[in-house]
Amino acid sequence: MPQIGKVLLPVDFSDACLGAARYTEALAGRFEAAIMLLHVVGMGEHNLAADLKASKQAQLDAFMADELKYFSTERVCVAGEPAVEIVAAARRWQADLVMIPTHGLGAYRSFLLGSVAAKILHDLSCPVWTSAHSEAAPPLERIHCRKILCGLDLSARSQSVLEWAAWLSRQYDADLAIVHAMPDLPPEFYGWSLSNEFEQTAFDRAEKQMETLRSGTGLPARIFIRPGEPAAAIAKTASDFDADLLVIGRHSGTGIGGYLRRHSYAIIRGSPCPVVSI
Repeated sequence: MPQIGKVLLPVDFSDACLGAARYTEALAGRFEAAIMLLHVVGMGEHNLAADLKASKQAQLDAFMADELKYFSTERVCVAGEPAVEIVAAARRWQADLVMIPTHGLGAYRSFLLGSVAAKILHDLSCPVWTSAHSEAAPPLERIHCRKILCGLDLSARSQSVLEWAAWLSRQYDADLAIVHAMPDLPPEFYGWSLSNEFEQTAFDRAEKQMETLRSGTGLPARIFIRPGEPAAAIAKTASDFDADLLVIGRHSGTGIGGYLRRHSYAIIRGSPCPVVSI
């Protein structure tokens, strides 16, 4: 059974982190969840991380102090490599959700330089909340979860991903919709007299699978089947549906050859709303 009883928020004191903290406050307040604020001290320009730790702990203690004073909040400052320490803390504390902004690096640059968010998405098994736009977070009173969109690749894990989205929808009494992105046929198929029939057959099969999954939730949900690459198709659907949150799968077993998993970072980067990846 899904639950959100412990929320871990890595803190780097950036505007994006401040926005993510606002979302954390809203979500933790809804579920009466405990919060861990974790800051990882790296090497300073002229100082060792250990020498910076005391001042960074003081800065962390002051971070969102008034806003979170009524929450069960643990503030932890450690020295090390950020992604490694965040993953270790999440596992040690048994976090139910990790919330971290991503700066939305392009695919090639992210692959070349690495990304804290990407490593966390890869290494952790718990749900991870991410947003490429958290620096533009609205005020707390305007943070809502009225519409939830769930992206499915129709793999064996689609049911568990949708069950998580449906559970969250019930908690918020939110409208639920599901979307599947259908990749275009390879170029060599076009020009064949049967290309339209192939497309229609694939659409009908996907629609039937989506309806079966939807009926299993016991909830009414709009079904969208969109052509094209997942990142663009799902982002367009999220915008059209005016989604407050997108839920996707990210771990092994998602899609034929990991189709959605291979696109999960692009989906997060392109989503107009925050994303929870399961």
